[in-house]
Amino acid sequence: MQQGSTPCALRRASPWVLALAAALGLAACGGGGNPSAPALATVDSVNAASAAPSSGPSSGFQQLVVFGDSLSDDGAYTLAAVSTYSVAPYNIPFTGLPYAAGGQFTVNGVGNNWTTQLAASMHLNLTPNLIGFGSPLGDAYLTPTGTTTSAATATCAFNAPQTGSGLPSCTDYAQGGSMVSNADGIGHSTGALTLPLTTQVQNYLAQYTSFNANQLVVLLGGNNDVFTALSNVQTQITAAVTQAVSQAVAANPSLTAAQIAAIEASATQTATAAAVTTAQTTVAQAADGLAALATQAVGNGAKYVLVYTLPDSALTPFGQSLAGGTTCNVQDPTQACYLLSNLVNVFNQQLLNDLQGKPVKMIDGHALLAQEMANPAQFGFTNVTDPWCSAATGGTTGTPNSLMCNGNTPNATAGASLSNVGSWLFADQVHPTPAGYTVIANATLAALRGYGWIQ
Repeated sequence: MQQGSTPCALRRASPWVLALAAALGLAACGGGGNPSAPALATVDSVNAASAAPSSGPSSGFQQLVVFGDSLSDDGAYTLAAVSTYSVAPYNIPFTGLPYAAGGQFTVNGVGNNWTTQLAASMHLNLTPNLIGFGSPLGDAYLTPTGTTTSAATATCAFNAPQTGSGLPSCTDYAQGGSMVSNADGIGHSTGALTLPLTTQVQNYLAQYTSFNANQLVVLLGGNNDVFTALSNVQTQITAAVTQAVSQAVAANPSLTAAQIAAIEASATQTATAAAVTTAQTTVAQAADGLAALATQAVGNGAKYVLVYTLPDSALTPFGQSLAGGTTCNVQDPTQACYLLSNLVNVFNQQLLNDLQGKPVKMIDGHALLAQEMANPAQFGFTNVTDPWCSAATGGTTGTPNSLMCNGNTPNATAGASLSNVGSWLFADQVHPTPAGYTVIANATLAALRGYGWIQ
């Protein structure tokens, strides 16, 4: 996930909100509620029907392979942080991974992404398969000795061979902004590589030919497909309504303001229904694509495959900000966060349906975030509403960007400091702090023990 271009039009009340309620088949004045999120029992049923092994590799896992977006990215864009922080006025030298000033979507220098934490708990090393970033001059890539324009040269440049087996560590293919199959991910137009998960898997197979029975293969993606679909809803509605009104006025220039308003309302109703249907179809197709990648991994030798449902981004600071400064109720169909929650649920349900009976295991990321929000103290959190990172990171201002966030960039106006970073859930609008990532890593370890895959 790399929530970048916020669909700002969704932040305020607009004529489409009542049409949205109708498009989702609910009355805005009462009844209904957001379609139920996939429950743990549904995930449990997928796991119960799975033909995945009931015990782990005899010698333990020897490698962790990760495909995903910014939630699983352990440094693919470190070059962007190095380019900013290694020069004046910061002068923070780059001496290797992880870079304390930035590069992971969290509070850098304080802790790491959950994938790195999980690997460490399994006594494994994990590094990015490729580190790079784009500019008007083209893509550049980071190596231990500097930058290069050759992706081939930079691939696996920060390999730290596994102790004992000597297998490569550079098997984290996740990149912030990546979508399941669309290469034009969030942030791509401003330099992010955003290799889609389909390409990530293709690149792995090109490098290593197949998976094997000593690897844990992890897939967590689809967040950016949801964000993009959400943004496109308002874009499509605006375009359709503008066209309808323009055509009506051109045909009859004497239309009154009331007549134009009626035309706009009717066009909004029709356009909203079409846009919501398109968004739901799009995210369901993305879920199909993610499920297909899990099946592809199994077909190419993977025995231990983990797939995660998406957390409900409507609960994050980003999702809550869609209400325009007030708390956004995900059960209120007139609010934009309702649609965001709906799209997450559509994705998750399709993913669960697709993986029923497949030899993979699932972890319910959706339920995990819901539990953290409902009972933060259980997880050691005192703040689950504000981003820990300042809106001014890396010399820029705007919404917090955890890619460039570190211990020197707390959101002081909200009370953030190094002394409380371990008790805040969110680093920025959507990404966790290292403490938040620890919850994911620990939940994964607990699930692995439950499957019998580790002791």
